Amino acid sequence: KFWLFSTEQIALASVRSTDASTKMASTDVMPMPVSLPTSAGTREVLDLADPLLNLQKLDDPKVSIHQCSQKYGPQAIRSIFEKLQERRKEPEFEELNFSDNHIGDEGAECLKDGLKNNLTLKRLLMPRTGLKTRGFQCMGELLQHSSTLEMLVLSSNMADPKGVEGSFMIGLQKNKSLKSLCLAACRLGNQGVGQLCAGPLANHFSLEHVSFSYNRLEDEVCSSVVKMLATNTKLKYLELNGNSLGVAAAEELVKGLQSNKTLEKLGLAQNSIMQKGATALSKHFVSDKGQNLIYLDLRYNKVGYYGCVDIRKMINKPMEDDEANKGWMINFGERQLMLNAH
Repeated sequence: KFWLFSTEQIALASVRSTDASTKMASTDVMPMPVSLPTSAGTREVLDLADPLLNLQKLDDPKVSIHQCSQKYGPQAIRSIFEKLQERRKEPEFEELNFSDNHIGDEGAECLKDGLKNNLTLKRLLMPRTGLKTRGFQCMGELLQHSSTLEMLVLSSNMADPKGVEGSFMIGLQKNKSLKSLCLAACRLGNQGVGQLCAGPLANHFSLEHVSFSYNRLEDEVCSSVVKMLATNTKLKYLELNGNSLGVAAAEELVKGLQSNKTLEKLGLAQNSIMQKGATALSKHFVSDKGQNLIYLDLRYNKVGYYGCVDIRKMINKPMEDDEANKGWMINFGERQLMLNAH
């Protein structure tokens, strides 16, 4: 076992530094305290004037994620926009964090209507919020009418392939502001990811980071990924961790990487590419055509100890002669190749 930061944590880390000036500016804004209903039948006061509205609150270390998910439901989301409407105020949130609250498709519908044509929202965090097919369709409609949203996290919701069809595909295609899309653990499978690669991801206007980790992907999906990489000129970071990609997938991805000049980071940890697949990708990483890659994660791919020894000799980073790179992080200046035997 090993620990990986969640996709949303990694994505948030890149934007948090911009929030300091926002918080300083927000101190001049008049508070707007309102009472919102909880799923427990109680009410809690939140400030709707705060540009960062966080409903993922664990106030007590003994409180579980399950208890957090029971705190705010779709009624709370509806109340937020009703309270703003009563005060004749437009929502001015820059970040909405509904992580681990079971707002479901009904809550997603309220968000779609309440945030339509919003001009301030930059980050919408909704992992583990009970969304299903209809909820994803609502998120697509929200994307279609948003000109400021830069990060959308929908991980660990049961989209299935149908969830990313129709309105989701249309909305993603028409959106021109989104930079990071996290769809990890959404049960998309080969079909769902294939549709997205053939559709909006083939030439998206602004998207730089996409996560398809833990989506039950198999080797066949890589033909769609390779075609997408051949035409996409914006994507910089692609995550395919935690799937069932094997040797054939790794070899197919090398072909796609050779035709792509903009991808900088590729996550393939926790698959089954074995020594042969890891060798092909490592060889590309150190080749002239692979210099645009600055980060390649091949950990936990059943490479084996002797496989690691052979690969490191091939890339001129032998373990016995390289004191600075004895662990799983192999440095090439500012570039990093992650590789271990497991």
